[in-house]
Amino acid sequence: MRKPILIVCILLLAVLAACSGKNDSETSQKDHNPKTGDSWEQTASKDDLPDFLSKSEKNMQTLYLAVASHRELLEQIPCYCGCGESADHTSNYDCFIHDNGKESVTWDDHATRCQACLDIAAESISQSMDGTPLKDIRRAIDEAYKEGYAEPTPTPAI
Repeated sequence: MRKPILIVCILLLAVLAACSGKNDSETSQKDHNPKTGDSWEQTASKDDLPDFLSKSEKNMQTLYLAVASHRELLEQIPCYCGCGESADHTSNYDCFIHDNGKESVTWDDHATRCQACLDIAAESISQSMDGTPLKDIRRAIDEAYKEGYAEPTPTPAI
């Protein structure tokens, strides 16, 4: 039932993502990645968005919530923006969520400024919701980003 909303948000994401960036003074910064300066913010659950998304477009918020609900998928999908080396990310999931505690989530604002991160997550989730097997999603992402992008995060082979 939510799939049509997600698909519309995914389509709008490419157009609006670049316009939704904020500077650090507009965020409620709780902690940060010392290597990159990315903001990390903890909330009580995956259903509670961080303050750094409060001024973002609705589609950005929707994608962050979708990522939080697709952890198993996105932990198997590499990112090709260079964050594996610069931010020690191991998958596309790490671009959105830094840590999952037993009673909390620590969000990462990295993806709010990275079109590759956003596109990889949106495409992977969309394909998964269409019933595409994980191996095929992974193969499609690897193929789409094999040239002209950074080395992939060190995501384990499927």
